[in-house]
Amino acid sequence: MSDLPDWKGIDPAERDRQLAQFCQEGLTARAIANKFVNCSRSAVIGRVHRLKLQLNNGAPRKGKVGRRPAAETAPKPPKVPAARRVSKLVQQTSSWRGANNPPATDFKARAERRAASPGLPAHLVAGEARRPIEAAVPISLNLKLVDLTEHTCKWPVGDPQAADFGFCGNGAAETGPYCKYHARIAYTPPIYRLSVPKGA
Repeated sequence: MSDLPDWKGIDPAERDRQLAQFCQEGLTARAIANKFVNCSRSAVIGRVHRLKLQLNNGAPRKGKVGRRPAAETAPKPPKVPAARRVSKLVQQTSSWRGANNPPATDFKARAERRAASPGLPAHLVAGEARRPIEAAVPISLNLKLVDLTEHTCKWPVGDPQAADFGFCGNGAAETGPYCKYHARIAYTPPIYRLSVPKGA
């Protein structure tokens, strides 16, 4: 039988007193663990940490080079962030965006910023989300289906089941099947609505 005290069987107050004494002597966790039965280095480290004791008295181990104390090392200068390089074109086109942008609730200041920025279309400067549709509605020629060609507007006018149903028939743009007026109506961006669950 060993003369060493049992780590698990010894009175906790006595064990803590012996740990404090061993730490003052400058013993390592392994050396302290060897002074007990049923004790591991990890158990010693955990208990020392809970008691807020200092292992090995902060002295470097023999044969190994320890770290320099914090007082001897020179303080590092604070890091200064490098300035972002932005091209002149980006500065010109996005001068109203960024940190100096007025808050979303200040509509007048935001409109003035948009008006002062270069290269914006007139409808955005005016604050409109979409291009305005011309006020003059073209007069429908009321062409029948067999009368349509590649160069006529194919916008339907009226009820398809009615006898007077026809198509716009005005000159179509080269990029699509509709005249300029009906192309503006046909190709507006969709408005997305949030669906609210029932019972909410």
